[in-house]
Amino acid sequence: MARVSPPCQINILARPLPIRRLSGLTNIMEHEVISGANQLNGESNNKVVAVLGVGHVVNDSYMNFFQPLIPLLIATMGLSLSQVGLITAFFSVTSSVSQIIIGGVTDRFGTRAFVYLGPLLAAVMMSSIGLIDNFVLLLIAVSLAGLGIAAFHPPASAIVGHTNTRNSGRAMSLFSLGGNVGFAAMPLIVVPLVAAFGLSATPVLALPGVAVAILLYRLTPRIHDSGKRVGEPFFRTVRSQPVAFVGLLGTVAFRSLAFFSLITFLPILLAERGYSLVAGGAILSVLALSGAFGGLLGGLLSDRTGPRPVIIGSLLAAVPFLMLALYSSGVMLIVGLGLAGASLLASFSVAVVAAQRIFPDNKATASSLALGFGLGLGGLGVGLISSVADAFGFGIEQTLFYVSFLPIVAAAFALGLPGKRVG
Repeated sequence: MARVSPPCQINILARPLPIRRLSGLTNIMEHEVISGANQLNGESNNKVVAVLGVGHVVNDSYMNFFQPLIPLLIATMGLSLSQVGLITAFFSVTSSVSQIIIGGVTDRFGTRAFVYLGPLLAAVMMSSIGLIDNFVLLLIAVSLAGLGIAAFHPPASAIVGHTNTRNSGRAMSLFSLGGNVGFAAMPLIVVPLVAAFGLSATPVLALPGVAVAILLYRLTPRIHDSGKRVGEPFFRTVRSQPVAFVGLLGTVAFRSLAFFSLITFLPILLAERGYSLVAGGAILSVLALSGAFGGLLGGLLSDRTGPRPVIIGSLLAAVPFLMLALYSSGVMLIVGLGLAGASLLASFSVAVVAAQRIFPDNKATASSLALGFGLGLGGLGVGLISSVADAFGFGIEQTLFYVSFLPIVAAAFALGLPGKRVG
């Protein structure tokens, strides 16, 4: 490990680097990463993004592990729609809302361990659900898995945010692409596995998480710092920009509510329409995979136009595509879902970059708002929607009809975001 003068030691990808003291650093994570990342050439920066991108693929694959299995879990465990919504709500709290705490700890102490311990916990807990036949234990396992998923995002996205400051939309969209690809891929893996060998086979899917945890432990930048914090405190920035803060949270929350409602209720709708578990999982992957590439395109566009036009335009475009998917079948159903997924998630990485620009002194916390806290607020709403649907006797199709209008609310909140170009 390279030795440098206090307050910082850093080893990027196990390469000793000359590091000069930088003044005006805004927080511990920014201090740790800029010192090393700005000394790297483009190739080395790309390696950092690539390593964390691989980690993002595996980590976020566990976010879409239990959802395609919901029809089977309902059949084998006798779960109600309210119980399914409760599991989703708890998962949203631990996988998303908790990121605001993790982001604060990361900004204060630069805790590198979160990057590799998070995916490890997620893998072990989520892959155990096939061995569980009790609702309470299932709730606990899914919740702990969510906590592991959450731990990875704030420190990893803060590092990525400093690897390419001139084209931050591009860098963040590539990093986000990894997570979205993992999210899309898991149904194509877990559903055929369970269909062939039963729920008891799910523990084998802990192996990718264990492997990537080892990779991240070895290759993630090694950070040590004295703990001195400088820069604008997070809540002072919130008070100085309340409209931007509320706009960011509202945009992410209602977009997430639409997306998480879709991936929670869509498998049930498809099962009611006679689709097999495998077919339902494949269709769910189309939705998520199209969202992955929509997010990449959105990030590239934001470097040219700024975040607000991309966010508002893509959210409004999602509404007719959702309607097309809801009232179609066969090829048109898949086309509609693909376009809806691309539109809904086109703003995914853009929102992260916008958050880091609103809170430049607290990049990990800002990332947790866009990747975690806002997502969690939306996910919590799925439990509320499930309860309302049960209480009023709404069918799945009617419930999804109302969900299809949520992107309009998200677009309205996006009007409060800064209009200047990001990048």
